[in-house]
Amino acid sequence: MKIRQKATEGESRELLLKEYFLNAYLIALLKQVGNGVRLQSEEENAEYAQRVAEQN
Repeated sequence: MKIRQKATEGESRELLLKEYFLNAYLIALLKQVGNGVRLQSEEENAEYAQRVAEQN
């Protein structure tokens, strides 16, 4: 038989807030990384297009 300690209402709310802000932070971080990858890809595509244009 497991003994479970019941959390008070304030502790549960605090944990939910921590989880909410952690999730929000991770979503913002993923968006920032995605934007960085997109910009890098666009730069590489532009450089490749310029090299192809110079060869022709």
